[in-house]
Amino acid sequence: MKREDVMLIDIHAHTTQKVLWGLHTESAKLVDLEKEARLHDVRKTILLATYFPFKGTGLHNHELLKAVAGNDQFLVFGSLDVMNDLAGGVKELEQLLSQHRLAGIKLYPGYQDFKSMEVITPVLELASKYHVPAMFHTGELHHCCPKALRDSGQGKCGEVCWIDKLQWQASPIWLAQAPRAFPEVKFIFSHLGNPYFDQLRMVISELPNVYTDISGQFLSGTEEDSEEYLKQIQLELEQLLRIPGAEDRVFFGTDFPIQSYESSIAIVEGLNVSDVVKEKIRWKNAASLLRLEEVINASPH
Repeated sequence: MKREDVMLIDIHAHTTQKVLWGLHTESAKLVDLEKEARLHDVRKTILLATYFPFKGTGLHNHELLKAVAGNDQFLVFGSLDVMNDLAGGVKELEQLLSQHRLAGIKLYPGYQDFKSMEVITPVLELASKYHVPAMFHTGELHHCCPKALRDSGQGKCGEVCWIDKLQWQASPIWLAQAPRAFPEVKFIFSHLGNPYFDQLRMVISELPNVYTDISGQFLSGTEEDSEEYLKQIQLELEQLLRIPGAEDRVFFGTDFPIQSYESSIAIVEGLNVSDVVKEKIRWKNAASLLRLEEVINASPH
């Protein structure tokens, strides 16, 4: 198979200047993502702005946009701090969307306390107004503190671990309120909803404006990265793909630097589905959603 026949669009990636540990790579700088793009024929990489108020970390909109300015490899999904500056965040997102600087919006339920879905109505109204997708973190929330510190009440959040307390906000069933209220907006429930695979299948069966991606299923290069678990993920995804229309609503993604490109490619290539469906997942579905005519026109098909 020729290289151009297996091109990719990565709809879910991150970058940082920090040195990483405990992952398959020690670096997730833009130069690393560009190297991966050349190696695996990634035609577009969608980078997500991050706002983690409990953790006290994040790569915010203007900082990320400045980093990728003039680099056609990257598109950006903007975000905001719903908890501490909702009004300011909405204003900033509208300004950036009106300037065509964002390809979508990423939201972090559970990593931020949304309290109710009505809180983010102004954000979803922007997605509707500017015809961009809204992506939710969906599924497992990852802690910022070691378990020993959390159990002793010495974690960043103090006596209460808010990541544990707010896990319910990242469940597909709870998040489904948004696509019901905004049927004209396309929603990406990321990470296959892992571990809420059954919930995600229910939601995708009901709501035609809900999509998902295969990113962040496991930490590549760790004990999670096993043949047994890879097969489990593939079986869950194959069940999802049996839902009518679902093959058009699954995207390739990595959650780089969490999941490697090799791991993400292996998930798709090992599926018991047709080559046509694999191609949709690898790039066609994302190219259609994001209206990436230049990618579609460059395709050999």
